[in-house]
Amino acid sequence: MVGVSQEVREARARENVPIELLLVRHGEPDWDTGKESGDPGLTELGRTQAASTAAHLQRLRIDAIYSSPLKRAFETAQIVAGAQKLTPTVIDDLEEIQVPVLRNLSQTEVDSYFVAAMRRTLQERWTGFPSGESFRDFHKRVTSALDSLLGQFNVHSHISEEFTVWSAPARGKPLRVALVAHGGTNAVVVAHLLGLPPVPWEWFRFESALAAVTTLGLRPISDTAHIWSLQRFSWREG
Repeated sequence: MVGVSQEVREARARENVPIELLLVRHGEPDWDTGKESGDPGLTELGRTQAASTAAHLQRLRIDAIYSSPLKRAFETAQIVAGAQKLTPTVIDDLEEIQVPVLRNLSQTEVDSYFVAAMRRTLQERWTGFPSGESFRDFHKRVTSALDSLLGQFNVHSHISEEFTVWSAPARGKPLRVALVAHGGTNAVVVAHLLGLPPVPWEWFRFESALAAVTTLGLRPISDTAHIWSLQRFSWREG
């Protein structure tokens, strides 16, 4: 009998998980028309990006889709969900870090704002962007929302022998859940699930492309403990 290759064995192991989390970043936002509200929808390119991502994900069976309330994320989620014949559920706390001062600014002014923000000291960055939500508050609301969501599927973290591990019920096939949100939100989720201490520049530590998909699977490491495995990062067509 011909043996199974290592590549096939590893692929099967990645598929043998109780839950898989797909993090989708929204498509290109239309800041020119959304600057007054600070909540832009997608550009035509953004809708094309979302449709391409939806087509790629259509080969998978997604069981539930959750979205940030912001238009650029929700419009992306609707396109992805439509291909799956699902309806996205909005979770308010998946919103990107709040920076109200950016309303009514042009894209050029927004770019200048972020360039100036980069000149601050590292410690100052815990306060978030100037005149906006603090990073600590942002991190707390996103991770709390994530833990609450996972708890609905009976997936919980706990301490075992000084390590943070996860428990999950056995399933015949993986439960696949998609979260459609933002660069900062998704970066916080990745760091949190991998057990990394937070830093106020998560956007750069796990920087994903527009409409890209990041996949994490809950891999068993013992009979009673699981850990999150980063299986694919920031993938998209083209």
